[in-house]
Amino acid sequence: MSPEENPSDLAPHRFQKRGFSYERAIKYFFASNAGLTIVILALIIIFLLKEGLGFFPGYQRELQVYRIAGLEFVDISRKNLTAHEQLTSVLNRAYYAEINGRCIKQMRRSQEASALFNAYTDQTGPTRDLVLNNSQAASSPNSEMLKNLKANYEQQKAKALASLTATPHLTQMERRDLIESVRSRAVNDTDDPLFVTTLAEEFTAAQHKQAEPLQALRSTIDSFSSAGSELSSLVSEMTESVIATKEKIQGADILEKDRKTLLAAASGAKDPVEREKLMTEARTSLADKPDVEGPIQLLLEHRPDCIKAHTALRDASTRIIGQLPSSLTQLEAARLLKAARHSWPFFIADLEKTPAAINAWKPDAPVPLTDSISSFLTGKDWVTGGEWQDFYGILPLAAGSLMISIVALVLAIPTGIGAAVYVNQFASPWEQSVVKPIIEFIQAIPSVVLGFIGILVFGTVLRDISLWDSLQWIPGFPLEERLNIFTAGCLLALMSIPTIFSLAEDAINNVPSAYAEASEALGASQVQTTFRVVIPAAFSGILAAVLLGFGRVIGETMVVLLVAGNRIKIPDFTAGLGTFFQPCHTLTGIIAQELGEVPMGSVHYRALFVVGILLFAVVLTINATAHRFVNKMKH
Repeated sequence: MSPEENPSDLAPHRFQKRGFSYERAIKYFFASNAGLTIVILALIIIFLLKEGLGFFPGYQRELQVYRIAGLEFVDISRKNLTAHEQLTSVLNRAYYAEINGRCIKQMRRSQEASALFNAYTDQTGPTRDLVLNNSQAASSPNSEMLKNLKANYEQQKAKALASLTATPHLTQMERRDLIESVRSRAVNDTDDPLFVTTLAEEFTAAQHKQAEPLQALRSTIDSFSSAGSELSSLVSEMTESVIATKEKIQGADILEKDRKTLLAAASGAKDPVEREKLMTEARTSLADKPDVEGPIQLLLEHRPDCIKAHTALRDASTRIIGQLPSSLTQLEAARLLKAARHSWPFFIADLEKTPAAINAWKPDAPVPLTDSISSFLTGKDWVTGGEWQDFYGILPLAAGSLMISIVALVLAIPTGIGAAVYVNQFASPWEQSVVKPIIEFIQAIPSVVLGFIGILVFGTVLRDISLWDSLQWIPGFPLEERLNIFTAGCLLALMSIPTIFSLAEDAINNVPSAYAEASEALGASQVQTTFRVVIPAAFSGILAAVLLGFGRVIGETMVVLLVAGNRIKIPDFTAGLGTFFQPCHTLTGIIAQELGEVPMGSVHYRALFVVGILLFAVVLTINATAHRFVNKMKH
């Protein structure tokens, strides 16, 4: 034994003699944490499945009631009536867009003057009301309080006058005179300023003048609108009867559910007296079978009238489409007219198919479970809490989530990857020490704060910019809604840039330095080495960064809930790129908005859990795919 070795150092610790060591304890600690994570994940999956899978049988029953009560029969006609109303709306929008486009100058001048005055009254209105209420009090007003209120009112006036909205279509003299008239208004004056009223009258006169050459179009639209009056009356009449039948069936279902609950409680009761009491209550709550056949027979008597109304509407629509102008002079009006003309043949085709569908409808046809599944996955309507019928179709929600993700990724991918390439390959050490922490700091900003920024700043600024005359060539400008797909996509792009940047920069960093050294040894420049050697070698990691950024975007809730506009409707794709400036709703947003308001255990409640399962599966698939690319890069 060498003199450096100490026998006491080689002796095992007393805990090691008993099969215990600090190394093993640390190993077990981290292993238990990993196991706990797996258990928690399994419990989450089990909970989601337990709450969500009960949705489809419940939705199946709702679809059965929908058919048995006759609502499905009425919806055959209601569908065409809704399409007729939408076409009428599009034609009316085209008509007014043509008129307003021809007198755009007068419209903008009137709108800007009204917006300036409304912004002033919004800020000074509450203080002004306090002054008036105190001045008109039944008893003698408190002079000191009135004096303070008037002083506050003057301060509020000065603040409002200092932050008035822009009026680019008013001359400086007109704006100055308008502001002066607003400043000199008496506190009890309730009329609009004379200049605001004058501009409104000028705009109305211009509208009447421009409407004269469009009288033929106005007459055609009115004729088409009145062509659906017979069908509208029939649908209204049938609606009342089927709603009453549906309420009877739902009442019987509730009683049957209560009876089953009482029977289950009776089977578990140990006290014979309590068991007999529950059994008695169950027998008492036995629901009578509602009369369905009688109302259905009365409903089916409307078949000939429905077929006649559809035939008349089809003939009128076929005649009227030939009376529409081929085009209009204003861009937005021409787009709307083109959209109406594009939808018209489909509308007429549906009208032609409807008589066969009315004759073929059977109230006793079975509703299989697959119908509830397909209705959920391919349905175009998410309608809840209405007196008619609840529908749980996720297509409008999925379309909203996808379009916001497209906007976010189109902005975030080049920005995040470009920043990663620059910081890793070209930036100086000083630039790296500044740029990288700033980009990664964005992750620390709470999403609700970004949502407020989107509502109060970004959305408002974007809407104001869309009013510029020089930008009217952009599809969707001027914006109808400041909260829309594009606004939400821009904010989500900002949130996903740090994720894409950090992971892409790590992927580039993991490329062996020998690759770059060999490229430079062959005479390649730094730019050639970066784009022809380093980036291709890091491609798998960069793609994983993009996928994880997509997962970050698709799973975001608060920003889209605040900024996307929350309109549950498939966007109008006939608007082209203007589609991205329309409001929408998302899969995550619908869960956050509705989960706290629905009764626990209801079909609506379980539908939201199915949406959660779908989101969980999508994000899990994205992360698994990204993990695969990361492993590919390592090997």
